[in-house]
Amino acid sequence: MTQEPKTQHYSAVLCRCCRQPIPLPAIVVSMTHASRASDPKLEDDPASRVFTLRCRACDKEKPYRVGEVVQFEGVPRPRVTRARTKSGKPHQGEGFFRTANA
Repeated sequence: MTQEPKTQHYSAVLCRCCRQPIPLPAIVVSMTHASRASDPKLEDDPASRVFTLRCRACDKEKPYRVGEVVQFEGVPRPRVTRARTKSGKPHQGEGFFRTANA
């Protein structure tokens, strides 16, 4: 008796810049399921719900519609956190750091 491994699925949209899948947060997944359950034709409506997501690959943020949500097989790409300076900007990695005594 052999058991086949169960494939994982996740809801995502394709990034408009790099075409990589962007996994949906749980709140957006529940919003899409609720809107499809209430009116299945809603996803064809040009004025359907819109949400903004940031791509994990290219780090660009774009708006997406509920109708653009598709199912992907596998595991979503892990989020890459970048070091930030005190001003909130990403660290440039210049290699020079100030010490407390300088």
